[in-house]
Amino acid sequence: MKRETFTSADWLTAWEHSLTLPAALRPCALLAPLLEEGQSAAEKLSIGQRDTYLFDLYQALFGPELTAVVHCPACTEILELALTTSDLRLPAASLPLTMLALEEGMYRIQFRLPDSRDLLAISMCSDIEQAQSLLLKSCVHSVVQGDHELNTAELPQDVIIRLTQAMAEADPQAVTEIALICPACAHAWSETFDIAHFLLDTLGGWAERLFDQVHTLASTYGWNEADILAMSPSRRARYLARVHA
Repeated sequence: MKRETFTSADWLTAWEHSLTLPAALRPCALLAPLLEEGQSAAEKLSIGQRDTYLFDLYQALFGPELTAVVHCPACTEILELALTTSDLRLPAASLPLTMLALEEGMYRIQFRLPDSRDLLAISMCSDIEQAQSLLLKSCVHSVVQGDHELNTAELPQDVIIRLTQAMAEADPQAVTEIALICPACAHAWSETFDIAHFLLDTLGGWAERLFDQVHTLASTYGWNEADILAMSPSRRARYLARVHA
């Protein structure tokens, strides 16, 4: 990833651009400024690699601590979770994130890992079966049984299950699960943590607060938005403290 310094205006622009994109591609808009090839490179990252970068970005922007709220599915008790990025980061698999291979019985399969473009495509599917079929068709490069090439529709269900497992093993950060126990009823379950949604939501809250700050300082001092955004957060805070004094 590129190492550069970004201003509040830069992140505000990236967040605003994300709102113009389909939901599956919005996280990529936040990574685009950090990658040499921009948005297209972000969209080609495997989901786990993308989310690893998103955890890094969250920590760089907001620090390592995250607070999430969930409801117990058994008794609806509200649980407030105090987490850190290190709690949720998983060790990366040692496999390459390009073309992978699986041998299962008589089947030899070459495949790649799902990316954000795949999530966009399956988001338009009408049911799970259609989504699975489309995902396999997109991610599987070749299927060979003995000396015969097959298409993904000819794969038996047990091989599809093993292929799905192989994808998960190669890209563990693609699904981040938190093991929970309800303090009220002792119900135990796993909750999926979506860093993409969490970061977008957090950045959106930051953007709205920043708009309020710009409005207050512009109204008070007559400064323009560019000059206010160019200030460091600490300097803006000092001026805001004087406005509210």
